[in-house]
Amino acid sequence: MDNPDPRSAVNSVFKILRSVTRIVQLAPFAYLLFYVAYLFAGAFVSEELLCMADSIMTVSPLTTIGMLAASRLLKLCQWHKIACLLPTSSQVEGYIDSFVITLTQEEIIFINLSIGIIALLFFFAAIVHFTDGFKESAC
Repeated sequence: MDNPDPRSAVNSVFKILRSVTRIVQLAPFAYLLFYVAYLFAGAFVSEELLCMADSIMTVSPLTTIGMLAASRLLKLCQWHKIACLLPTSSQVEGYIDSFVITLTQEEIIFINLSIGIIALLFFFAAIVHFTDGFKESAC
């Protein structure tokens, strides 16, 4: 039986870790783009299409906690943590609408558009931050 070279085994593990880290780093930002499109589309599409998109775009609190745990384990920056938390803002609005006060359709559209604008501004700020020479403070 061949003994694998220990250096190549370690290099292989490091390549896998880099790939996993890159995926965990980029996933919330990629999702944020789809999330912004979903929030803006909510003001213009039919209720049936919105319900279908809602079932696809919903992020459970457990998924958010998992992404935050991965962010902490990989020692990622605050930008990443914010990108993980932003999609849960519409769930907060949903819980308020269901359990605290009933919001009108116009109020829900306004809240979703506001969240979409905030998420879009955050996304562009993150792009500027991370592409500005890849600063040392970046994730």
